[in-house]
Amino acid sequence: MMMHPRTRILLASTLLATLGACGRSEAPPARPEGVPVTTTLITKRDVPVRTTYPGIVTSPRSISLVARVKGFLLKQGIPDGAVTKPGDVVYRIDPRQYQAAVLAAEGQLAEATAQRNYAKLERDRNEPLVKQNAISQQMFDDLVTKYESAQGQMEVAQANLVEAKLNLEWCTVSAPFAGALGASEFFEGAMVGDAQSMQLNTLVQVDPMWVQFSPSSKDWPRYQEMMAKGPVTVEIATDGATPAKATGRMIFADNQVSTETSTLMLRAEFANPTGVFRAGVYAGVTVVLGERGEALLVPERAAFARLSDIFVWRVKPDDTVESVAIKPITVEDGQLAFTGSLQPGDRIVVDGIQRLKTGSKIIDTGAEAAKPAPSTPAASPAKPAPAGAAK
Repeated sequence: MMMHPRTRILLASTLLATLGACGRSEAPPARPEGVPVTTTLITKRDVPVRTTYPGIVTSPRSISLVARVKGFLLKQGIPDGAVTKPGDVVYRIDPRQYQAAVLAAEGQLAEATAQRNYAKLERDRNEPLVKQNAISQQMFDDLVTKYESAQGQMEVAQANLVEAKLNLEWCTVSAPFAGALGASEFFEGAMVGDAQSMQLNTLVQVDPMWVQFSPSSKDWPRYQEMMAKGPVTVEIATDGATPAKATGRMIFADNQVSTETSTLMLRAEFANPTGVFRAGVYAGVTVVLGERGEALLVPERAAFARLSDIFVWRVKPDDTVESVAIKPITVEDGQLAFTGSLQPGDRIVVDGIQRLKTGSKIIDTGAEAAKPAPSTPAASPAKPAPAGAAK
């Protein structure tokens, strides 16, 4: 069978291309020799032992603002939710009927005083006469009785005037201390002061504030020892993306242990100038209970959890890794203090721990300076190869 000339040319070209490709085989891309990671060395130093307890923020003073007299509510001087200063007028009750009562009481006192003064004059005028038997003893006794009665009436009038002035003063409801107002129960124009409308609002102190927490009673001897030496500092922080933080000092320990929880309530006071902490909010209370001498340290991000245990990846001399269990103590400035079988100078994987498994070989990409110094002497310079050796 004759082959078309063009077909013969195409077959020849294909055969030449195939033979050329077989003659120059390309090397496959080099695979990495290990998992790229960053490592660091375990260090050792003293670290503070911090313990965090759940706590609740409370106010040192929280009172009800009440209407102590009955009347129409004329004005609210401070809006709901505002922070008051001591003496700020929060509410005013219509004072006119109480102003009239003061005037009436003043008039009654003036009348009673005049009657007392006249009775005193009569008694004093007749006292020498009874000694001279110019008047009878019975007549003089009547004059003494009238004076004493008038004196009593004057004192009653004085008391009525004091009460009338108090009622007039109570028409003004003021803040006794700096605090934050709550929501009003009644507003301008309402009749207040009877049994169902006495409470107008609440006032809560917001600076300083307290935080209460309850450590185990087993820890109390340690707290007692620390408090005897001086103020014990605590750190307060709320939860959330932007937690509120403050520093305070312990000021109180309860006088008995709870029989239900075997805990002892402690109280710390802290400044709250911006009012960011409010009574009733939950917060973590961290206390430094001394120091742990020469604790082992690694960056916190080097640790990982497996079931209920905490591990780190230790780099072996052959650059393979093994997981080693540790027992965390505390975290200080991003450094995890722990105990375990590791030693200072052991090399630990910090970044890239998710890609490792036992026996994985690693390539340290970011902490060459952290590698331990070689324990064997440096190799001597290579001798020249013998003549005729393969190169």
